[in-house]
Amino acid sequence: MKKIVTLSGDIGGGKSSVARSLAQTLGYEMLGTGTIQRSIARKRGLTTLELNELSATDSSVDDEIDHYVIELGKSRDALVIDSRLAWHFIPGSFKVFLIVDPLIGAERVFNDQRDEEDNPSIEQTLHNNSHRQALEALRFEKLYGIEFRAYHNYDLIIDTSYTGPDAIAERVKSIYRQRSDSQPFFNYWISTQRIFPSQSLSELEVTSINASDQGEAQPVDVVINDNFFYLYNGHQQLMASHAAGIDLVPVNVIASRQKDRLACGRSVEQFIAAIHSSWIDEWETELGFEFKQRPR
Repeated sequence: MKKIVTLSGDIGGGKSSVARSLAQTLGYEMLGTGTIQRSIARKRGLTTLELNELSATDSSVDDEIDHYVIELGKSRDALVIDSRLAWHFIPGSFKVFLIVDPLIGAERVFNDQRDEEDNPSIEQTLHNNSHRQALEALRFEKLYGIEFRAYHNYDLIIDTSYTGPDAIAERVKSIYRQRSDSQPFFNYWISTQRIFPSQSLSELEVTSINASDQGEAQPVDVVINDNFFYLYNGHQQLMASHAAGIDLVPVNVIASRQKDRLACGRSVEQFIAAIHSSWIDEWETELGFEFKQRPR
């Protein structure tokens, strides 16, 4: 089994920071897209800027980058690679996708203030990120026939919205070790502040929750729709985890397409349509936070 971890993810998901921390904690070498581009630029006798400008009209640049990553996967080991597509070119790697709440991702990119990007406000940054991700998805599907944001492509989906890069790196390391030792592991780890309730608090025995009994995060069942997460089972477990200060919980994804039929007999679309906004209001009040974004 290859000792290579490939990191991809949402814009603003913290790939570079997590990659650096993960490489350090694993004792692996880290390689990023920038490192790869600089190596190819030197080989061609160009600066990185000149290589980027050339790539706009010369497809051989992308071909060379792709070939470089493929060869890395064949010839190297003990690597953490920060690259959107390395998971595709090194299928034997441990493939990680970092997700982030879009607004938090926009805040991170806005605060970073990269010179090559036009982000005059958080609102514009949010729009720019969404547009860029849509263009990337279309481009990758056209060039490689892949669904870049399809979670089933990855071994691990982990939410960085409310968790720092060092803690994320430790979680990735732990699960990577479990996979290497052929132990079972959860593929999805989501922030407690990104999972919406599907019941009213009046239907739950809230008084029975005891945060002090919560040693580790307990798994919950969720439904995914349009990058939003909805509880199917496990309201009390999730509330206890949040009360105990646990920011990431393992989840079982039981459905991710609108027409999927759930055990309750409803489709995902029908299940979500039945959720009242007042339930979300109650949930926020009880748990002491506000969701960054709500489904429309």
